[in-house]
Amino acid sequence: MHYDTKSDSYKNILSALSSEAEGHVKYMILSEDAMGDGNADLARLYDELAKEELCHAKLWYREAHPMNGSAELESAIKDEADEAASGYPEMAARAELEGYEALADRFLANGKAEAGHRDRLIKYRDETKDGTRRRSYEDALWRCMMCGHSHIGITPPELCPLCGYGHSAYMRAE
Repeated sequence: MHYDTKSDSYKNILSALSSEAEGHVKYMILSEDAMGDGNADLARLYDELAKEELCHAKLWYREAHPMNGSAELESAIKDEADEAASGYPEMAARAELEGYEALADRFLANGKAEAGHRDRLIKYRDETKDGTRRRSYEDALWRCMMCGHSHIGITPPELCPLCGYGHSAYMRAE
C-alpha cells in the first residue's frame, strides 16, 4: 500500500522503523558485550531480541518502501552517495566547529565507507546490466561465498560441487 508521505501514519511507520532498527543494533552490540564479559546466557537472550527487532524493522521498512527491484537499487546508490557527499561531511564540519576533532575524523571516515558502499552497488548494477557479473572474458578464480570452494573458469559452476548452492553464490576472487 502506498501512504501519503505527509500523513501522521506514514511518519509513525518511519518512527517505528527507526526504533526497531535501533533496537536491533543495540541488542547486537549488547550481545557482543555480554559475550566479552563471559555471560553467554545473556548474549543469547540479546541475540534473540536482536533477531526479533530486525523482523519488526523489516516489517516497517516494507510498509514504507514496497519492493521495486531496480528502483530500490538506484535508491540505495543515491542514499549512499548522499551520505558520502554531504551527510557525513556536514556532520564532520559541525563536529569540528564544536571542537570535536576526533568525532569529525570518524564522521569523515564513515563517509568514505559510505562512498565504498555506493561504488560496490554501482559495480553490481553495471556488471548485472552488461552480463559480466557471472562471466569473465578469460579464466578467472571464482569463490563460493557459502563454503569457500574455488573454481577456475570463464563462469562459475551452475551448482557448487561442495555445498550445492547455485552459481549466484560465487564471486570472482580478486
